[in-house]
Amino acid sequence: MLIREHITRNVDQGQLVAEIKGIYAGLMLVESKCVDVDLLQHEIALDPERNTAPLDKKQWKALIFLHRTLLNEFHDFFLAAQHPQSTDALKKLGTKYAMPARMWRHGIHTFLELLRYRLPESQEFLYFWISVSYGMLTLMYETVPKYRDTWTECLGDLARYRVGVETEDDDIRDQWRETGRAWYIRGTDTCPYLGRMYHHLALCARPNMLIQLFYYCKALNHLRLVWLWSRQSPASAAL
Repeated sequence: MLIREHITRNVDQGQLVAEIKGIYAGLMLVESKCVDVDLLQHEIALDPERNTAPLDKKQWKALIFLHRTLLNEFHDFFLAAQHPQSTDALKKLGTKYAMPARMWRHGIHTFLELLRYRLPESQEFLYFWISVSYGMLTLMYETVPKYRDTWTECLGDLARYRVGVETEDDDIRDQWRETGRAWYIRGTDTCPYLGRMYHHLALCARPNMLIQLFYYCKALNHLRLVWLWSRQSPASAAL
């Protein structure tokens, strides 16, 4: 996929701060709407008295449009905060406000769970939303490198999610499993001491129990190392 180079323009700090504030305000409005809508739909899905009719195509498309808008808002925020003329404080806003985690939770995962719960009526839209989310995450991977480790894990998780909801085509399931595995391996290259990456790889290794055991052992070993390092830290020694 070709990524168009982001064109920057000279702006003063006041303009940049105002632009970021405006983007964040709009983002929060859309995010709040997504949270409210997802919560309402989950409540309806769990209530037999209210869950009397499936959503039609127009309603599903409206929900997809809403969540897609939120993903675009997050992307705009990340690009603005990473502007070459941004101060260190502006560049840290994404971390300060947990933006990658919020994007995954409110923009992608909660809606995925709603779609999954509504199967089989939502199958077409579930597959489509996974494709849309995967495309946005790969765009984030290319254009927002500060959080590349996070995007790597999210891409692996999304591919593994696609494996879990594929019930008809074994070839498609295997392709997505390999895609998830490739992202997790990339994650171990950049974060070799992150134990959960090996746990993810173990899940992707099914049904090969030997390889699963290998990765589970690596995951546990890295958890043990983290515990040992924490015990040897100056803060722990002072306790």
